[in-house]
Amino acid sequence: MAVDEPFGMTIGGLPPNERVDVRWGESDRVATTTATVETDAEGTVDLTDATVVDGDVPADLDVPLSVALIQFTEDQTFGFRKSGADSLAYGVDVDGEEVGRTELTRVYPPGTPAIDLQEAHETLVGPVFEPVGRERGPGVIVLHGSGGSPSTGVAAQLALNGYTALALHYFDGPGLPQDLVEVPLEYVGTAIDWLLDYETTTGEQAGLLGYSKGGELSLLAGSQYEDVGAVVSIAGSGVVWAGFDGRGLPETSSWSLDGDPVPYVPYARDGWNESVLQGYQNSFDEATDEELEAATIPVEEIDGRVLLVTGGDDQLWDTERFHGVAADRLTGADGSDFEHLVYDGAGHGIAPPYYPIRRTLDSPYGPLGGTLEANAEASHGHWPHVLESLGTLGPDEG
Repeated sequence: MAVDEPFGMTIGGLPPNERVDVRWGESDRVATTTATVETDAEGTVDLTDATVVDGDVPADLDVPLSVALIQFTEDQTFGFRKSGADSLAYGVDVDGEEVGRTELTRVYPPGTPAIDLQEAHETLVGPVFEPVGRERGPGVIVLHGSGGSPSTGVAAQLALNGYTALALHYFDGPGLPQDLVEVPLEYVGTAIDWLLDYETTTGEQAGLLGYSKGGELSLLAGSQYEDVGAVVSIAGSGVVWAGFDGRGLPETSSWSLDGDPVPYVPYARDGWNESVLQGYQNSFDEATDEELEAATIPVEEIDGRVLLVTGGDDQLWDTERFHGVAADRLTGADGSDFEHLVYDGAGHGIAPPYYPIRRTLDSPYGPLGGTLEANAEASHGHWPHVLESLGTLGPDEG
């Protein structure tokens, strides 16, 4: 069973209408997460909709307990250090005594990519993961955010779902622009061409999946290249922003096309000392109508399904507002196929499912927003929509 594949678990033979402790942990380690739940009149607990009354997992969480026990573990490295098959242990205690235990085998993404483009291509940088369990599958490029590190784990997760996935590194890497300033859009175009020609890729269009600034880039590249089908933007933006170098406020675009800066929303001078969010909000408010119109990404030109995933309490930048620009444009376009998911209490850190979420509240740039509960629900809830959207690229082979 794949690590992101939903599953149910029912525990029977317990005292009726009593509180019991459900424990989760790796099979070779002590339990890392515990939740106290109530059995029903038949002495049964269904982890899909169990009522949590105490423990490490919040009550009234709209996430199956089997998933939440993993999300709320204190072991924040869990899952990220795994590959291949591994066993997870679920145990049940009544009055402090273990009365049952079972193990579930989960298959994790490959830990080693098939190739590293830094060694196989003159200009492209990033690991490539081939489909797991089949010979070929649709191609997806995963685009990281302003942190500058390739989204290797997400690409590997997509490979586990049958995709040929490239975690493209587009700045702050070998032979790449040092900063997120006027990064050539043609670089993504080259990656699209390469991926579609790769031996394990099927179909005539590639998908783009981006996080934060990578979401902005995904929407922009998708609007420019006809070889792009489905586009997923998580915590991204429907307008192009000025660049980012970690030292000041660059007075040019994040991206370039044909050697010229792509029109962008310039940064305001004020608000940044208060918070990054306030700086972005001031910038959007102070931009002229002409600047906003020029910087708005023509998302209606994307030749495929568009998925926007938004945290309504994003404290890094105003994703709901910036994604709203794209959603409004798509709503007004004939024949557009899109979905805008807004998780009201979630922040910027919407993670893949079945991974710990305790680090989703903060970043080196400041608070990311949201609560652990809302981030857990968003992380669990959005992923099936991601796979459904990318599934429009076509079936895999073999």
